[in-house]
Amino acid sequence: MSRKIVLLSLLAAFVTGLIGCSSGTSNNGSSESASATNAEKNITLTVTSYLNSEERIKMMDQTIAIFNKKHPNVTIQHSADGGNYEQSLKLAFSSGEGQDIVYVDDAKQQMLQKNNYLMDITEDVKSRGWLDKQVSGAIEYNNLRTPDTYYSVPFLMAPVVVFYNKKMFEELNLTPPTSVEQYNAILEKVKTAGKIPMENAGLNNFNLMWSVFSLLYGQVDMKNVNDFYYLKGVSKPLEDAMVSSLTTVNDWVNKGYYRKDMSSIDYNAIPTLFAKGETAMVVDGDWNLPAYKDLDFPVGVFAFPVTDSKLPNTIVNSTDGAWALNAKLTPEKKEAALDFIDIFMDPEVVKIWSEGGLTSSITVDSSTFNLPPLKQELNEAISKTNIGFYLDGSLPGFTDVVVKETQKMMLKESTPQECWDAIKTEYEKLKAQAQAK
Repeated sequence: MSRKIVLLSLLAAFVTGLIGCSSGTSNNGSSESASATNAEKNITLTVTSYLNSEERIKMMDQTIAIFNKKHPNVTIQHSADGGNYEQSLKLAFSSGEGQDIVYVDDAKQQMLQKNNYLMDITEDVKSRGWLDKQVSGAIEYNNLRTPDTYYSVPFLMAPVVVFYNKKMFEELNLTPPTSVEQYNAILEKVKTAGKIPMENAGLNNFNLMWSVFSLLYGQVDMKNVNDFYYLKGVSKPLEDAMVSSLTTVNDWVNKGYYRKDMSSIDYNAIPTLFAKGETAMVVDGDWNLPAYKDLDFPVGVFAFPVTDSKLPNTIVNSTDGAWALNAKLTPEKKEAALDFIDIFMDPEVVKIWSEGGLTSSITVDSSTFNLPPLKQELNEAISKTNIGFYLDGSLPGFTDVVVKETQKMMLKESTPQECWDAIKTEYEKLKAQAQAK
């Protein structure tokens, strides 16, 4: 072979190598990471959630706009489902048309995980530092059924607190309680004054149910609660605490601490009833804060007090839901989807949702946020509390069981012990059904 031919061959090999490098191919033939090439590709991600109120849709649109400033090549198609969200997810994923990113609570995550529809993102959660950016226990909450393995990442919390009529408290010389004993004393004093101590929606019984859970957390170590929630068993301490909590709430009903006609009230009417100014307190979620902050009388907020002062103050405050990824995503789509989750930890995005009245699971400095005074008060009230479950969410259909049985107790058709016995029986049935699937 002539020297000229050899030189031409070497030059061709060199040029080929340059082309290979510029196209993202390494010496061993593997492609560069998807995140490095995403900036050059146009990607569309389908996203679905139950963030379907007008306010939340607006905040999602603002979030997507911020995301697109950083990732202009990624198109987010968000659909907010206002119907039967669980059924919609079942149909979409079973038909092979599941969305790229889904917003799931614990029950919906279980449903999708069992069918291998969700992607394991454990290493991504760790490598992106998301555990350090969240309230302690927030990411773990949705993933505790798969210890040390993460399928989803939240960005909102859903704390249940006690909103109270500051004007009435001042008139009756009352201060926010720090113990259940003080809470009981306030209820009695308000009743004696001819006012309504608390509101409850008897058609749904959510307010009463959250009080039961809050009382329970203040009496028993959370390991017992965790075992119950994650279907590992019902301990004697939990049973005793549950009967005690039901007894306390039943006493409140019998003593007339709730509105007389509460059995016919729907939960959605609670803020309107409280707005009349004749009620001292309401146990409710932070999602209703906008309805309480601009009333004709000043409203305050405090965390539900603990029963046993030796226990940490744990309140009903789990994650609102969490983002999870479709297991079938391509590497390029996966990286874009992870970037989408990451944008919810951007302080600018946290500000949007916080100023919208919601509680973020992201730990950022909110001192520069333009928060309503009631929201600031709520944040302070829950700052030293621990995450507690919505216990009725431990099994599909369990909410209906708890509502039904507490209604019967409220109507004097059963005792607190009988109420718990019925709840436990149905819990075991639902547990067996869930584990058999």
